[in-house]
Amino acid sequence: SSGINAEYGELESYDPDIVCMQEFDHQIREKFTSHFAPKGFENIYQRKPHIPYQEKDDGCFMMYRKDKFKLLKNASLGLYKSTEGLLDKPNCAQIALFECKDGSQLCVANTHLLYNPRRGDIKLTQLSLILHHIQQVVNPLQQCGGVPVVFCGDFNTCPSAPLYNLMKYGKLQYSEYTPDKISGQKGSKKSHKVAPGLWNSREMGFHEHGLVERGENELLECRETYRSLTQGSSYLAQAYRDITCSKCSDLYPYKQGSISHNINFRSAYDHIDSDGRTKEVTTYIQNDARTVDYIWYSNHDNTPQNCAHGHSCDPYCSSSVLILKSRRRLLTKPELFNMGKLPNAILGSDHQALHAMFTLYSDPVPNSSGRN
Repeated sequence: SSGINAEYGELESYDPDIVCMQEFDHQIREKFTSHFAPKGFENIYQRKPHIPYQEKDDGCFMMYRKDKFKLLKNASLGLYKSTEGLLDKPNCAQIALFECKDGSQLCVANTHLLYNPRRGDIKLTQLSLILHHIQQVVNPLQQCGGVPVVFCGDFNTCPSAPLYNLMKYGKLQYSEYTPDKISGQKGSKKSHKVAPGLWNSREMGFHEHGLVERGENELLECRETYRSLTQGSSYLAQAYRDITCSKCSDLYPYKQGSISHNINFRSAYDHIDSDGRTKEVTTYIQNDARTVDYIWYSNHDNTPQNCAHGHSCDPYCSSSVLILKSRRRLLTKPELFNMGKLPNAILGSDHQALHAMFTLYSDPVPNSSGRN
């Protein structure tokens, strides 16, 4: 079809090494494989979970050049958990660990979070689950703080929204917001603020603070703390349903309704100019143009710190460093309005393609050994 041919041409014009796509229909995977395999690409695919009455035929798709990358681990996952009420939607994510030709490693993640503007609490839980699994992939391999990470996708959140700020700053006081405000999209119904203890960590298997694993001793201690605090009160059971062990509670009390992660992300795009206006948009559908798609990468700022290897590096540095070299300019809202709704004869998708070029350095401090 003309649509898929337009996508072929657009992707090939960027000459990419890794491609991440969302809402990718599994029925066209064979066509993409047949077209790009002769050009040196391999791919992995994660279809959305099969949930009764919510069947989806699409998912997340990732291609990579096999002459530059070797797939070490595919930790892709469906963002559905029958025992957790905030994970009842058919969304998914990909997490791939690659080895470069010189032996250095790179983690690439790809996702499509829930669209519903009113359910920021679900989006926050989905994102937290992905971040937890990314940390599980990269942290065991850490030399200072883990391998570099690139996290792409349709996050269905707007720049400077609370969900965006969780990615950018590594923490969020989510209990200050109602679910419809978390992603910054247009919500339509008033609701109560998100209650502390967003999910049941006994079911999810990790804490909100740092998104770290829960040990068995912590689980036992948490159960006793939970019983003593709630004492049969349904109100307290809601407010303290995810109270942590005493060690974590002292560090960051769960009743404060906070969440954090330990990856120092930066967006490949600026999004907001100096006067607070959105600089570019990534999608234009239903007479609405906005930014919802992102390329995040783990950032190294050379802040002097003492790490195990004696490097001058930030608290979350790694043995390899990603440096953003360039990015494709995105069309602004007026430019898209003039072009017309997406997709069209020029752009084969209803979202603009984000394109960033990085140099991966094998040393903490950039030098001439960088590789694109």
